[in-house]
Amino acid sequence: MKREISIIRKICIWLLMMIAVVGCLVLPVHAAETEVTIDLGREYTEAVFYVTWENYEQTGTVKLTSPSGKVYSKDKTPDQVYESNGEAIVNVGKGEEGTWTVVVSGDNIGTVDVTVGELPNSLVISKFAVTQNTDGSVTADYKIMDSPDEIYVEIFADTDSEGFDGTCVYSEYMDKKGTASFDLDSLSSGEYHFYIRVSVDGIYQRAYSDGFVSYQNPNDSQKVDGVKGGTYNDGYYISWNAAEDEAYTVLVWDENHNLIKEEDVGTAEAFYGDFSEDASKVYLAVVRTNESCMYDLITADPAVKVSADVAFDTDSDMTKNSFINATVTLDTNSTFDAYLGEQKILEGEKESGMYRVNLEDGDNTVSFVVTDGTGNAAEFSKDIYVDTIPPQLSVSEDINGKVVTEGSIYLNGYTEAGAVLTLNGEPVELTQNYFNKKITLSGGENTITLIAEDAVGNQSVYSATVTYESGKTVKRIFEYIALGGLFLVLLILYIIVFVKGRKRRKQS
Repeated sequence: MKREISIIRKICIWLLMMIAVVGCLVLPVHAAETEVTIDLGREYTEAVFYVTWENYEQTGTVKLTSPSGKVYSKDKTPDQVYESNGEAIVNVGKGEEGTWTVVVSGDNIGTVDVTVGELPNSLVISKFAVTQNTDGSVTADYKIMDSPDEIYVEIFADTDSEGFDGTCVYSEYMDKKGTASFDLDSLSSGEYHFYIRVSVDGIYQRAYSDGFVSYQNPNDSQKVDGVKGGTYNDGYYISWNAAEDEAYTVLVWDENHNLIKEEDVGTAEAFYGDFSEDASKVYLAVVRTNESCMYDLITADPAVKVSADVAFDTDSDMTKNSFINATVTLDTNSTFDAYLGEQKILEGEKESGMYRVNLEDGDNTVSFVVTDGTGNAAEFSKDIYVDTIPPQLSVSEDINGKVVTEGSIYLNGYTEAGAVLTLNGEPVELTQNYFNKKITLSGGENTITLIAEDAVGNQSVYSATVTYESGKTVKRIFEYIALGGLFLVLLILYIIVFVKGRKRRKQS
């Protein structure tokens, strides 16, 4: 019985665990919600709720609930709700008196703000254009349709044409059609877009102008010296004369003069970047970090290519030579600098022709940077490795000077990895860089030449002379020696007999 209860308990626990796991899997994930309430002290004929949130680049979903419980949302009342990044507009029509509740759902939307107004007209911005005057001031022409005769007009300067997060440079109650002139002295030098905001009783519309203004504030500090730039191969660059211990910031705008990059580069004297896939051109400037200053605006157009060529005298990435030749072809008004690694070895050269660059043992990077008359540049580089050391070659036994009686001899040893080994011009097979070669000999002296050659042509050479004397030759030599010895013995005996004979004749 206890065993059955234990089994049932285990089954129940297992079922509860499975239910918990499944429950976790199917639980929906909700975005963060922010709730705001707003009181209407009276009934509105045409009530419009305008909802904004701090992080305007984030999307959000809005639900508005009236005091009587009616819900306005994109799902329930799509014709009355407009949602976009950073804002939502809910046109409820007749707005009842009491407390309204706004719930905004979204990730990282920040602080939520709600305003309500009564929209008498649609406030259509049919025209908004800005022009820059010769004295640096700006004139804005605007026209608002379906509007009261008097409206509140605000004009903002922005570093790009989106987000409505600019600086107000003009504000005034104006007619629904008119012209506003203002200066930009409160702004730092920069590329500016402008948008207008027109409002009535807290309800507003806003729109950007199509153009931009490039503004240099005469009260800012002077420009950075020696600025030049343009395209650089498939990207862009800007360079300048960096002052000692001075920090710099590079600004990059797209083709519509929207600021797309603001990068602190410290004490550097150049900046390089890549075009985006859809970019037609960019504009560049450099300013002193944390300082308002005027600047030179540089244009970099990827369609513009430098008309020049640099051809190196070898396609290989390795050499045994201590130099490399480069043939430079320049267009009119172009110059070039040459580098070996980070070291500048030629500067401001204007003549086409062949130039010799001395190399160092090991890795080398040779670069020629050609700059045309407008500042566009192209780099021609080559990485090359210099190896002047012959490959290792060793033999296990020195056979030079040997005399052998057999018709072959073995030569074995070692050479370094990657080397090609030949014996009297014929390739020698290597096994893990070791060799063991049987050499067939001819009668007499045999010259043996073993060459190890590395990838760049450096050679190590082993030479030997081996004499081959066959068995018949040796036997004949021994026979000659024996006959010679016999002749010598007979000659000695003859001399002895001859001498003794003469002595006897004298005695007799």
